[in-house]
Amino acid sequence: MFFVYWDELPENVGFSIFGPAHILWLAILTAGIAIITIWYYRLRETGRRRVKRFIGWFLVGEIIVRMIYLLVIGKQTVYELPLHLCSLTGFLCLLHSYKSVEWLNQSLYALCLPGAIFALLFSDWTIYPAIHFISIEGFSFHAGIVLYVICMLVTGQIVPCLKKIWKAFLFLGIAAGAVFVFDKIFDTNYMFLNWPPEKSPLEWLASFMGNPGYLIGYAVLVFLIPCVMVLAYERIRKWRE
Repeated sequence: MFFVYWDELPENVGFSIFGPAHILWLAILTAGIAIITIWYYRLRETGRRRVKRFIGWFLVGEIIVRMIYLLVIGKQTVYELPLHLCSLTGFLCLLHSYKSVEWLNQSLYALCLPGAIFALLFSDWTIYPAIHFISIEGFSFHAGIVLYVICMLVTGQIVPCLKKIWKAFLFLGIAAGAVFVFDKIFDTNYMFLNWPPEKSPLEWLASFMGNPGYLIGYAVLVFLIPCVMVLAYERIRKWRE
């Protein structure tokens, strides 16, 4: 059952959002992120460079391994491509580990970090058992994104700035526009632009805004959450100084 795809699983073998298994996963990942972040902070520059590149390659490696797994079991389809924001973030982390530019800095903090946290809290792989290839890959991949961004934050390699956040929104606009067209052509749901995922805040928005009406609320959240996060960072930084 460890490698069985969702459409061949027995009924009711998955885990529930904020159920015991989910909370245990989150607790273990939080502890692991905290420990590794402290260790990373204490490293010298050479060590930090090696670790962040390792994390970047680890994330891209997970994407490749998942695609190989799907090919082997004959389930690699147009619906299983790395086109979600978090999947794209794996490549962005790898790129950032070699070359830090402002649009990447702002995007990783303002867009990718909350996206990964959202995915961990409202996992869309709950149809699988808590100990399953897809569950392990999903939790470890998104936790890897959170770990990468936090390590960059605590060492000053990413400095969020409200005046520069437009660069993150520009990147998102270009990426989301292309994905939206792809979704419409192939009836996929990358970035959740065609329908909201079950048991998520987007499903709650759709319950009274409808579909595609929920996209309006989605857009508002995508704008407000990054701005609030950057403002919070700037306030905390100013207070510490």
